[in-house]
Amino acid sequence: MDMKLYPFKSLFALLALLTAAMVSNAQTPNVYSKNCIPVYQYPCSNTNNTTGFYGITQVKTTGGTLNILNNSTCGTQAQNYQYYTGTGMLFQAPAGAVCTLSVTTNTPNPSNYITRWAAWIDWNHDDSFDNTTFLNAAATNNGELIGAPVTVNLGFKVPPLAKNGLTRMRIRSFGTAATSPNPNGSNALVGGEVNPCQTFGNIKSGETEDYDVFIDNPCVKILSVSFTNTNSKGTDVSWVPKGNEQLFEYKVDNSPSDPGGGNTLLKNSITSLHLPDTFMKFMPCATKFYFHIRSICDTLDGHNQQNWYYGPWRLDSFTTDQCCDMPDVSISDIKSNSALASWGPVTSVRNYEYQIRIDTIPPVHGTIINNTSVVLPGLACSKEYYFFLRALCSPTPQSDWRVDSFLTQPCLGIDNAHSMPNFTITAFPNPVKDVVTLSVMHGIKHSDADIVVTDITGKTVLHTLMTEDKLDVDLSQQATGIYLVKYADEERTQIVKISKQ
Repeated sequence: MDMKLYPFKSLFALLALLTAAMVSNAQTPNVYSKNCIPVYQYPCSNTNNTTGFYGITQVKTTGGTLNILNNSTCGTQAQNYQYYTGTGMLFQAPAGAVCTLSVTTNTPNPSNYITRWAAWIDWNHDDSFDNTTFLNAAATNNGELIGAPVTVNLGFKVPPLAKNGLTRMRIRSFGTAATSPNPNGSNALVGGEVNPCQTFGNIKSGETEDYDVFIDNPCVKILSVSFTNTNSKGTDVSWVPKGNEQLFEYKVDNSPSDPGGGNTLLKNSITSLHLPDTFMKFMPCATKFYFHIRSICDTLDGHNQQNWYYGPWRLDSFTTDQCCDMPDVSISDIKSNSALASWGPVTSVRNYEYQIRIDTIPPVHGTIINNTSVVLPGLACSKEYYFFLRALCSPTPQSDWRVDSFLTQPCLGIDNAHSMPNFTITAFPNPVKDVVTLSVMHGIKHSDADIVVTDITGKTVLHTLMTEDKLDVDLSQQATGIYLVKYADEERTQIVKISKQ
């Protein structure tokens, strides 16, 4: 499986993926119950006779914390089968241990007869032996069958995903003529699959012995969790597992208590993720979060989820950085060649950064100031501008860009900025919900003025006359959006942009 992150809330979707992956990477299993007892046609013997031989005379393991050393005879055993338990008959090893299995068999005439043996360990505790991964000597084992042809010593590795606890090992010996095919039809010297339960057939003589095996592979707490690249919006989290997990389960919340159920499942190949993720789309700044994670080490025995083999929860926490909010911008005193931008203060701010553009592409950098207003001179008349502003904070480096647009006053034959530099029309409140008041704030109004209100497409939505220095304009019936209010008397023209809520 690749390392791409695949979070799953649906258990069925995840199990379907795991099942499909196993089917695509392994042949169809030949599974046999570990409770079967194979029967041979002839009894085995430790002496050469005319009816049967190829008995197991010694089984020995090395590399485990407890090892088997069993010298046995088989002449009187019923059905040539024995289940050995007790002192010296238990093989115990931790997951990942490199071990050796040595088997000695009785071959009466090596030049004419070949002794083969094979061994199985029920690693996943499903009460069966399967032949899906037959391996030769010295191979690293990841399945259940660990047999080898014509070999006394077999090196193998206890699988990292072997299930913790007591299980069973089976060893079978058998013999065949040197020129005869082995039980699955291939050359006996090459080896091949052996049936752990086969009775008679080509296996007429030999012996089967079972032993107890204890695997040390508990489902433990996740070893460590670390957070990197933490900022006001989230963090990257990674963890170090033990290695025997089938799945991970995690949850992010604001409580240190046991999260219970309803958590998110991840494949065991995933050991990191970015927060917020698809299940927590937003993380507020200056907030403490708790990250809960645990291992799931067994899902294979047909149990429902409540009976899965879980490790204990690991609890860690992180706190998002302080907020660095976008400033709220207001553009006023708009003239044909200048305007005034102002904004409210931001918590934890160091400075502000702004840029004025004629397009909507956010800038990379701008001009840094420590005021909460700035005059924008040198503008072209009758032109739309975009004012970008962001806060520079600590420890959060910066906010996102706030953008506001405005339209400068029309170009005139007589420059209003020189002839009547102090004449200003204002609109309050802005933004407006219902009624906006137009006022002559500076200069003298010498005649009645036309007031034309248009939307951003240029469509006129209101036309009235301003006879005094103030005029209330009712916009309650207009849709939410941006409107332009044009003032025009005998000597001057101004445009004010209004935001209708």
